[in-house]
Amino acid sequence: MLKNLVLISMALGLLGLMAGCSDNATGTEDNTSTLNLESEFGGYTATSEVLANADLINEEEGTQEFDDPMLSLSSVDLLMSDVEAGYYHFRAVWGQLCYDSTFTTPTDWTGSLTISSGVEVLRRVIRFEPRQDYILERTDPKLIEWVSITTVHNDGISVDILIPPIRPRIDTTFIDEVDSLGNTSQVMVIDTILPELEPVKVSFETGPYSRTFSLSDLENLDTIVTLDDSNSVAFQAIKTERIPCPRGFLSGHWGVNEEGEQVFRGKWMSRHGFIEGYLKGHYGENDAGEKVFFGKWVSKSGRFEGFLKGKYGLHPNYHADPMAFHRAGGWFSGHVFSVTRVEIGRLKGKFILGFDDNPGYFQGHWKLYCYNPESKSDGDGNNGSTAGY
Repeated sequence: MLKNLVLISMALGLLGLMAGCSDNATGTEDNTSTLNLESEFGGYTATSEVLANADLINEEEGTQEFDDPMLSLSSVDLLMSDVEAGYYHFRAVWGQLCYDSTFTTPTDWTGSLTISSGVEVLRRVIRFEPRQDYILERTDPKLIEWVSITTVHNDGISVDILIPPIRPRIDTTFIDEVDSLGNTSQVMVIDTILPELEPVKVSFETGPYSRTFSLSDLENLDTIVTLDDSNSVAFQAIKTERIPCPRGFLSGHWGVNEEGEQVFRGKWMSRHGFIEGYLKGHYGENDAGEKVFFGKWVSKSGRFEGFLKGKYGLHPNYHADPMAFHRAGGWFSGHVFSVTRVEIGRLKGKFILGFDDNPGYFQGHWKLYCYNPESKSDGDGNNGSTAGY
């Protein structure tokens, strides 16, 4: 009974919400009334379509490049060119994940991102407001500090993390050996010793929320934390390869539009957090009772790049109140298909449902298979396996 009441309240509470996730919700929404949940790709066609409406453009304009002085250090330059070094990209966004004009109480997110070993290179700041939000002077490659205040929207950072490779130490000693005739000679013994190092930790610290991650956490990180005051913190990270298969991030709105349709719309980002395109789609239960989603992905100029389809589900606590039910959110997982309808990649992520007048939000990862897409090999010798994805 609770589930039915919550689903009804979600539909009513999100009516009138546009598919953007910013403070400009006046863009024209594509009419999805002809789309369905039964056809192969939900009614979408491999046509060019400009999805960069005012909402999504505002999202892109809110991200600014940061000229990190750490890049001028020779030690950092050497580490970036070291093919054995670990290379990760980390994103954190805090505040109201989607614009909420009713949330006007300032929240102080002044804090830091610290790594116990390695280098942090700040690539971009997200929606930092001049004269209010700023990065403190960087003097330590293992530390990024900021001042950030949010109200109706959010701030964030986009960071490259580089980890020095663990190299063995060569220990050479000489020992005396005596042969059967009593002659003594010296023999050189070479030992390879691996240093005993503490596990690398990455610590995000602010007044409202703090968390520490291991390197294994950063290989495929996708976490949304909702706080008691309705603020949230969204973390994303991936480990990048020197010759990587194309991969990156997704984020945007997941909810109900003015027509009462369950839709999503958002940004398609590179593995370093640059916006490369946009996606849109819809979701719901098909005739077989399966929770499915369909969509399409286009470039920034609107060129068709791929079909999207897959399944989603909820993570509700049926014994919790309606607010806790919504904060539990859910997951989605699916595939990317080319214009010829060949599977060329995968995508997955999480979403949080909106409640009352608050919009919903999603974020996730995408990855395209390398080399021959017909073989569905992901370029890591897995032949389409999603191990580690």
